[in-house]
Amino acid sequence: MAEKHIILGTAGHVDHGKTTLVKALTGTDTDRLAEEKKRGITIELGFAHLTLPSGQMVGVIDVPGHERFIKNMVAGAGGIDLVLLLVAADEGVMPQTREHFDVCRLLGVERGLVVISKSDTVDEDLLELVTEEVAELVAGSFLEEAPVIPVSATTGAGLDDLLAALDELAATVVERPDSGAFRLPVDRAFVIKGFGTVVTGTVLSGSLGMGDAVTLAPSGLESRVRSLQAYGEEREQVFAGERAAINLQGLEKSEIERGEILARPETVLPTSMADVFYTHLSSATSPLPARSKILVHSGTAALMGTVVMLNGMELEPGSSAFVQVRFEKPTIIMYGDRIVMRSFARRETIGGGLVINPCPAKHRLKEYAVLLPDLERLRANKAGDVVAVLVKQAGVAGLRLVDLKAFLNFSGKALAKVVDELLAQREIVRFDNERQLFIAGVIFEDLAEKIVAMVIDYHQREPLREGMVKEEVRSRFGLSAPLFHALLQRLVKSVKLVVDRDLLRTPDHRIRLAVDTDKIKAGLVTLYKKAGLSFPDYSSLGKKFVAEEEDIKLLMTILVKEGTLLKIRDGIFITPDHYERMRSEVVTFLKENGTMTTQEFKAKIQLSRKYIIPLFEYLDQRKVTARKGEARILLQG
Repeated sequence: MAEKHIILGTAGHVDHGKTTLVKALTGTDTDRLAEEKKRGITIELGFAHLTLPSGQMVGVIDVPGHERFIKNMVAGAGGIDLVLLLVAADEGVMPQTREHFDVCRLLGVERGLVVISKSDTVDEDLLELVTEEVAELVAGSFLEEAPVIPVSATTGAGLDDLLAALDELAATVVERPDSGAFRLPVDRAFVIKGFGTVVTGTVLSGSLGMGDAVTLAPSGLESRVRSLQAYGEEREQVFAGERAAINLQGLEKSEIERGEILARPETVLPTSMADVFYTHLSSATSPLPARSKILVHSGTAALMGTVVMLNGMELEPGSSAFVQVRFEKPTIIMYGDRIVMRSFARRETIGGGLVINPCPAKHRLKEYAVLLPDLERLRANKAGDVVAVLVKQAGVAGLRLVDLKAFLNFSGKALAKVVDELLAQREIVRFDNERQLFIAGVIFEDLAEKIVAMVIDYHQREPLREGMVKEEVRSRFGLSAPLFHALLQRLVKSVKLVVDRDLLRTPDHRIRLAVDTDKIKAGLVTLYKKAGLSFPDYSSLGKKFVAEEEDIKLLMTILVKEGTLLKIRDGIFITPDHYERMRSEVVTFLKENGTMTTQEFKAKIQLSRKYIIPLFEYLDQRKVTARKGEARILLQG
């Protein structure tokens, strides 16, 4: 059976023996800083590895216990699979015992055991009292049934029992999948002489190999993997659940900060907000206001932010609610991540929760009732519902496939299957094949209905117009060109609208005038056929046919679109036959003479200058003639 990749983390109050126990188990002193050795307390995260009796390798993260360094503790606790909660036999449960335990619960740690350290310094009665105190602390939690093991790192008493218990626990750990995007929250950066910059962290998901291209997010710095280590050994590849040290090409230590995410290029996206199912700890000293500034711990990052209660009400200790966290600067967060929140004023851990939407819109209080069902679907963690709701909440802008991959961390195969199912059910609609953009089916259909309603309303308001200009419809709804095109395709296919050049109309729309349309149209055509180049007086047509000026204007427009008449200029129209005869005479003249002046054109067809100039310009527009000085030359015969 293949070896699992497991991370073990310590937790507990300052000076309760976490570092001493780690050294006794692994032989490694995780206090590497001079100040740590001088003060005798852990300040920074420490790292070691342990081989259990079964041969299972376990990475070990030793965290600081002092309240001033709780942010470092949280940075180390984010990727652990098992926790060793230490309680000193001579002190019992202390403030940071409780706070560290709260952090582990908020981060979703599911396995661990309790170690009563320094057991050689107390008698049996006090040891029993501390054991009862521990049982009270962990009641109702994931540690309620966990072993409680007294040990002494000094004498070695209980260490074999502890190792055996850890072996049993390790066997129950579910291996993290390595099929998602590679993510490593950086907890340390340093320089090795002759090698360059190295970053370390716990691989949260995916895998990484030698020579792979990587990026630091959200800073955007790019690099390539020069070498890899896990537990002090050179590797060709590192996997989810392992502590890894990664040597990066071309980056300086000063460019890298704790809290950044090392990932493959274009697999993660920064976000400035996240919807969270939040739990306010029962130990919190006050309710959480409807809106407050907090410090958010995510991975190894500590971020300033504002937490907004989506229901608009303050939250009592021990209660849970949906909140939106708005960060002061972009960060990398994915669906299903756990975050911890701490108060600025009281310097205490107040709560934390589960990220259910890493790319939301800014919600408003009045939207809560409508939003709540979607939030519940996201919290339920069904893959199809999660994708459908994220696409829905993206609104008319839609969500790209690459966005879904980055924010959900599904494997490509799993996401493709979910997307195909949702497309088949029309829960989502793909409206841009090139960019792989999706919109919720309900939003797409609602937009389609609104477009039809707008065109119908336009017909009612403008019965004498053939249709509504497409671009006007698109701009009214603020739609992107690809989405509008997809909507029109759907509406045309379903025979709800007709696209006629740049116009939209309903299939049954016909121009209905207050006059006998067919009779007047026929009369106009007859008039212009008889008139030839003796152009009728346009301004008198209404009186001649007993019709309104607007009716005549619309009918002339229709005749031009039908090709029955040609529009030379406003008020000047001609039939195609008369135009062709006139064009032929001009072409013949130009072939014989080379040029034709306005006066020659006037003499040729016996018209006033009022019509000669527009006709010449019309011939120019049709590329029959071209102006040369004060005359015209032939362009085509």
